[in-house]
Order: sequence, then C-alpha cells, then structure tokens
Amino acid sequence: MDQMNPRLLSNNLLLPYVIAIWEDYFRSTFAAALKYSNKREAALKEARLNHGHLEQVALGSQPIERAIAESFSFQRPSVIAKNFRLLDKNLDLAAALRKPYRQRKTSLFDSIEKLVEDRNEFVHAGHINLRLFDSQLKSTLSNMEMAIDRAYECVAAHYHFAPSRDY
Repeated sequence: MDQMNPRLLSNNLLLPYVIAIWEDYFRSTFAAALKYSNKREAALKEARLNHGHLEQVALGSQPIERAIAESFSFQRPSVIAKNFRLLDKNLDLAAALRKPYRQRKTSLFDSIEKLVEDRNEFVHAGHINLRLFDSQLKSTLSNMEMAIDRAYECVAAHYHFAPSRDY
C-alpha cells in the first residue's frame, strides 16, 4: 500500500459516491414517472416494501411512490432499464444508453455496468481498480453525465415533455 499512488485510492473512494448519485437520480425519476403513470400495476406487483417503508408512508413522511422506488435497485443500467420497462414496455432506457458515443467501441451502457462492478469489488471485497487514474475518472464522470442526459431525454420524449436544462 505504501508504494501505491494515493490518487488511485482517492479515485476509488469516489466510485461509491458517484454510483450513489446515479442511483438516487434514477430512483427519483422512477418515483416521478410512477406517480403519473397509467401503467403502474407491474411495478406495484414487483415492489417489495418493508415495514420501514410502510411506516414512513403511514406517517406521511414519504410519498408511496418514493417508498416503492426505494424497494428497487437502480445501480446497473440493465436493472434500471428493466425497472422502467415495468412502467411502460415502450420506455427503453437501455437503447438510449447503447447508442454509439464518440466513436467508442464500448457503449455507455457497458462502461457503466463495468463501473458498477468496480464499485462493488471495491466496497464488498476491498479490491482497488489500479487503472482508475485522474484521466480515467474524468472520462468516467463525463460518461455518467452523458448517460443521465440520454436517459432524461428518453424519458422526456416518452412522456412528451420538453427537457429542462436549467441546472
């Protein structure tokens, strides 16, 4: 460990944080889509609410849509796409993330799947990605931003609203 570049450790420490932001974005988007969806039956059937979720809903401290969204995972693009397809079979976020990006061989979908694997290896097994230097981290953050933009545009097109860029 003494010979290891400390930037590698700090960059790997950022992975759980970045994935948590990613996960919360999709969880919040799912909750909003669920609230206004006419096709929520499949999502309601798949939801696994625990007593904590139900208690928060009963107390009025959490909307039911957020509690339902909390019962789903939103880390891997493959799972995110599956979750959104529960709301509408025509809502295909995976297709938006698999489109070519800057003439790269690896799609945003696949690169983020790999990033989640790296995050899980770091968090659960303590394995550090020895190739996650600053330039790789910068590229990763850019990929995440582009993937979220593409997903947002896909949701906006599907639900017929104009995307807001006031952020």
